[in-house]
Amino acid sequence: MAGGRYPYPKHVWSPSGGWWTQPTNWKSNTAVAVGITATIVAAAWKFSAEHEQRHTRPKGWIPSQLWAKEFQDGEVYGKK
Repeated sequence: MAGGRYPYPKHVWSPSGGWWTQPTNWKSNTAVAVGITATIVAAAWKFSAEHEQRHTRPKGWIPSQLWAKEFQDGEVYGKK
């Protein structure tokens, strides 16, 4: 074993919590952070999908063809 806990200076501040930190509510904090991140990513994804425009035809299949409006409507480049 690496040894026991030793006295550390109390005046040292660390953004990660300092020595031997073990927050009691880390699971709920993590869940909140994941929820906020997922909400922001979903909003950005929705905005991007609604405003995506292709000015030239893709040379091959691209994943955004699954959700882009211009491909869902059946419209093909060059044919209207």
